[in-house]
Amino acid sequence: MGNAFGYLLSRHAGWENGTAWERGMLSWFHGHPLPRALDALMLFVPYTGTNLTMTPLVLVTSLWLWRWRHRPLLAVHLLTVALGALLLNVTLKWQLGRQRPDLFPGRGLYAWSSYPSGHAIFVVAFYFTVALVLHRERGWTWPFAAAVMLCVLNVLSRLYLEVHWPTDLIGGLLTGTVWLGCTWLAFERFARATAIGVERDLARRSA
Repeated sequence: MGNAFGYLLSRHAGWENGTAWERGMLSWFHGHPLPRALDALMLFVPYTGTNLTMTPLVLVTSLWLWRWRHRPLLAVHLLTVALGALLLNVTLKWQLGRQRPDLFPGRGLYAWSSYPSGHAIFVVAFYFTVALVLHRERGWTWPFAAAVMLCVLNVLSRLYLEVHWPTDLIGGLLTGTVWLGCTWLAFERFARATAIGVERDLARRSA
């Protein structure tokens, strides 16, 4: 979906330099700088949604889940979501090659093409996967609120730091949502099929 959205955008006159409403939004953020503490927060937040810092953390967490918690399927699930988000981001950036906004100097973490937002892809796909896992296994609902907060903060930070067009973020959110849904359904079905196979094997042995 993010790919289709990107291709539709690329046929629009505002693809290279942004549409009027996108330029207006970035200009609004530029004209409303935050106090020093909140500005520092906006510079820090992207580290919670970039593959640069999160992929090593996911690798360590997956190793811990597999080796010490004996949860190989969950480890592979988290790793698949994270690495898939990275590959989707790289692939779409390579295919579409949109230029970063140049209205004002960008700040913080950014590199290569503008579309889609890799941060938007990652935060939706990964943090909501974690929230769904914790809800399934612990019955917790607060992780969904945390996931929403991290998504909102990451999206706002990319606009505030003026390194993405708003439509880059929309495309990233669409891509991340589709990836979240596909991976969750696939791993849930595999887990159920495995559980059924184990039950049948136990039934045969006890017969």
